Amino acid sequence: MENIQILIGAKMKKQLFISLINIIGILVITGCAAAYVDGPYEGRVIDADTGQPVEGVVVLGIWNTVIVTPGGGTHNFYDAQETVTDKNGDFKIKGLGLVIMSNISPLDVLIFKAGYEQLINGPWASLKMDLLLRKIIKWEGIKAIIPLRKLSMDERRKLHSPSFSSQIPEAKMRLMLEEINKDRVERGLDPYRLRGGNNV
Repeated sequence: MENIQILIGAKMKKQLFISLINIIGILVITGCAAAYVDGPYEGRVIDADTGQPVEGVVVLGIWNTVIVTPGGGTHNFYDAQETVTDKNGDFKIKGLGLVIMSNISPLDVLIFKAGYEQLINGPWASLKMDLLLRKIIKWEGIKAIIPLRKLSMDERRKLHSPSFSSQIPEAKMRLMLEEINKDRVERGLDPYRLRGGNNV
């Protein structure tokens, strides 16, 4: 009788182990992370030529969910947070906090001010990993020091307005839309007309 109980206990442990391996495999395949802390994201924007802080730069942080399929990943809007730089050029996006068992992708960031170059429109992690950005952006602890170059009107007219996903609700990026439209008007272009949170 005791041998049967030992045998059943060993089989149950083996089944539990196999179940755990299967769950971990599914999480890896679907892109789910077990747990991590998202944020905060801090930075200071400075003028690339003078080194002085740039006030009023809009910083938009965007998170998407990612579903891995045989044809590649599918991204869908999850959340966004935006802020503007203060008189010292500083900004902070608090992030999502503790994220558990989620397929939320890391933060994408768009940093923009009318009259300045658009240096970043992509993953926050690229500030440290992108070969070009690593040469430009310095770090003070977790704070990224981001230089933006002021552009002449001729340079501005040759550029496109910053791009963003039409999935982002207008209410989640109101400050960015105002800054983009300010830039478009200054360049002699029509402002974006928005309806229902999407570009039309």
